[in-house]
Amino acid sequence: MDLFDFDFSKQENSGSKLIFFDTETTGNAQDDQIVEIGAVVKDINGNLIEYFDELCSTVDGKLIAPEAMVTHGIRNEDLEGKEPFTKSAFWQKIDSLNRPENYFIAHNLPFDLERLKFYGFNPKAKLIDTLQCAKHLFEEDEILGEYAYALPNYKLQTFRYILFSKEDEEREAGRFGIEIKAHSALSDVIILEMFFNELVKRACKECPKEEALEILVKLSTKPVLVKKFKFGKYKGKKIAEVLEIDRGYLEWLYNDMKKQKRNGESVDENMFNTLKAHLEA
Repeated sequence: MDLFDFDFSKQENSGSKLIFFDTETTGNAQDDQIVEIGAVVKDINGNLIEYFDELCSTVDGKLIAPEAMVTHGIRNEDLEGKEPFTKSAFWQKIDSLNRPENYFIAHNLPFDLERLKFYGFNPKAKLIDTLQCAKHLFEEDEILGEYAYALPNYKLQTFRYILFSKEDEEREAGRFGIEIKAHSALSDVIILEMFFNELVKRACKECPKEEALEILVKLSTKPVLVKKFKFGKYKGKKIAEVLEIDRGYLEWLYNDMKKQKRNGESVDENMFNTLKAHLEA
């Protein structure tokens, strides 16, 4: 699901609910399925309304890929006797939550929306991708937290360990009676909600929360200009430097990404727009 093409112009926010959610899946392909859903629903003031923590079986017995099991720790036998996602409590509730005044919030939201799309879900709520917002509001290598770490990447677990203490986590998790662990869907959602509050503060320190939310909605669709390569032969080098020494490489990469987009393939929109800015200026 490409947030960059989503139209938010006619959405409203009266009586809004915030739906923080995370999925764990059988893998990363388009036909991969949800095996765990975690979600927390709050009102606009941050008051808890309800939460979901469910394991789900797969359609036609689709197995979890080994690399996915390594990430989330869910085994195929853990799903025995579980209802499929379309019979989960969250899915039964999703229609009433999927309204224009509400907000769906996730870290790398396009991935989770693509998984929901497999089941026929079409988002009508406003969408906030905390990953894309983080790239706008936090500088890479920015010094953060009590121990003054330089931010190495924008992963949710990275922000977890840099920004929040064990006491912070335990206090929040205690409200749900769970223990936080990496890549458990509900655990990740609790960390997501804590990180979201940091984004709200950065988005607009003085304005009402509703205005900060609208800023995050817009940032979720706004490309970020990439400063350094994260891949390839120029990994670690600034793109502006590569432009000076090997413009041809940037042109080849840009043209290749344009070809992929014409073919309906997904590309890194941040990198695509960065290359466009440098080469078509």
